[in-house]
Amino acid sequence: MKRILVAIPLLVLSVVTAQSAQKWIFSYQAVKGRYAIYGGGLGDPLPPTKKDKRIAFWIDGKAARQMFEAMGPDLRNTCGADGGYRLRQRAEVSCTYYPDDGHRCAFGFDLLTGHSIGGSIC
Repeated sequence: MKRILVAIPLLVLSVVTAQSAQKWIFSYQAVKGRYAIYGGGLGDPLPPTKKDKRIAFWIDGKAARQMFEAMGPDLRNTCGADGGYRLRQRAEVSCTYYPDDGHRCAFGFDLLTGHSIGGSIC
C-alpha cells in the first residue's frame, strides 16, 4: 500500500511534466522592432562604407519582454536605472523596462566581421 501511495504522486508529476514539455514547439515568431545600418559608432553615426558597416536592432513588445525576463537580475546604478526604469544586460545585449513604454531590447553586429556589438548607448 505504501508503494502505491508513493507511486501515484510520482506518476501524476510525470504526466504533468510530460504534458507541459509537449506544449512547447520550436517556431519562429514575428518580432516588433526597428533597425539601423550605419558606420562609425552609435554615439556619432556616419554613413556606412565598404570598410565600416554595422547594424543595430531595437526590439519591442513580447519578444523584448521574454528576453528581459530571461536575463535577470536588474543592474543597479547604471545608465540612470532608478525608479520604475529597469535595465538588464548580458554581453552586448541590453534590455530595459519603462513603466510607460514597456520592454525594449537592443543589440547589434559588425556586418564585416560578424562580431556582436551593442545596439544602444546610455
